[in-house]
Amino acid sequence: MKSSLFLVAASALLASAGPLRKRVMETDWVYEIVTVTVTAGQEAAPAPTAVFLESKTVPKPEPTKHIPPPPPPAPTTTTHVVYQPPPPPPEPTTTTTLPTPPPPEPTVTVQTSSSPPAVNLGNYEQTMLDQHNIHRRNHSAPDLVWDSTLAQYAENTGNSCVFKHDMNQGGGGYGQNLASWGSSGDIDSLKVKMAASGVTEQWYNGEMMSWQFYGQSNPPSSANLEDWGHFTQVVWKSSTKVGCATVKCGAGTVLSLTSWYTVCNYNPPGNFGGEYGTNVLKPLGNPTVHV
Repeated sequence: MKSSLFLVAASALLASAGPLRKRVMETDWVYEIVTVTVTAGQEAAPAPTAVFLESKTVPKPEPTKHIPPPPPPAPTTTTHVVYQPPPPPPEPTTTTTLPTPPPPEPTVTVQTSSSPPAVNLGNYEQTMLDQHNIHRRNHSAPDLVWDSTLAQYAENTGNSCVFKHDMNQGGGGYGQNLASWGSSGDIDSLKVKMAASGVTEQWYNGEMMSWQFYGQSNPPSSANLEDWGHFTQVVWKSSTKVGCATVKCGAGTVLSLTSWYTVCNYNPPGNFGGEYGTNVLKPLGNPTVHV
């Protein structure tokens, strides 16, 4: 319909622009084609009738120029757009991170030749054995074993709270070392430690340097037994058994302060005249032990 209106307007313009000539009556036939789409099940609409439009035209100059009909409408191009959904995203990859294995446990190498042996203070009997045998090994003497009879004798002596030798119980025939340590403070938790200290710090470390007579059957007559006699008993090679006791004594008895009184008995006894050379052997040079 729009194309038809355009043609009518163009004819009028041409007519008005030209001179008056012979009038000619022209009839323009305009056809409108209506396409009806019928859906199944519905009645079809009545067929369209041709619509005839008639209009008067103004005179046109001679010769009449043929106005070509308007070009047919451009064919309708139907583009079918096919939608293809994007591919689904890939399944997420699950990465399992395994824990890093722990590094291997370090290997602990114990060098007994370059470090002093550990001191076990958890058990009285074992501690006293250990403190004796550590030092005896340094002098090539065999380990002592615990003797409960000797230990009972030692406890009897300790309970007297008199600081002097008593080697007559059970018929005698054993050796004996004594030690004491006191303090004005609370000493109840120090029994085992002070007993071990008596063996190591007083009898062994405190007297070892006073013995300079290795290889001799007897020390010189001028040598004082009190300076080295506890040391020689500890390392006496022929002694095989020991029994000890440590007793708490009040102030003014063994010492002027409250103290721990330690007594150790040995069998066979040490410090026999004429046997020092074969029973008190030179040290091997093992590390010094402290409590």
